[in-house]
Amino acid sequence: MNQKLYNPKFKEKKTAAEKKKKTRTIVIIAVILVLASVATYWMMPRTGSLEDSTLFDEATVKSQAEKVIGYMNADVSADKMKEIMTEERLSEAKEKVSADWGAFKSMGDISTTTISKRGVNAAVAYVTATYENVEIHYTLAFDEDMKLASFGMQ
Repeated sequence: MNQKLYNPKFKEKKTAAEKKKKTRTIVIIAVILVLASVATYWMMPRTGSLEDSTLFDEATVKSQAEKVIGYMNADVSADKMKEIMTEERLSEAKEKVSADWGAFKSMGDISTTTISKRGVNAAVAYVTATYENVEIHYTLAFDEDMKLASFGMQ
């Protein structure tokens, strides 16, 4: 009399408490996933056209970008540039791009956009400046008060 003690086709019935616990766990996981998705969406940067912006004026952004690049081309000790960046940091940044830039030749067209991230808005200007020995790509971001918020060059 060989009887099997285990039948793989046999399924135990779950009690009401076990079903309720499983349902609650699934609902909690679903809520956490929805909250994580909403938080991720909110934290992602959103870009838009500067022409459609109610916060920024495209002409002002382009003018500010030209002014900052003008400060870069002027004597490093200019008072206005010192307000934006220290002389040491500016020299370091220039050296990382190229040791010898040469004289400023021209500035290309300025393209602009807006970026909004976590409730913070910025106007961004992209411009390429040509020097005798190197071509520099500037990325300038301005806050709502038109103060330089970010400065990058490659």
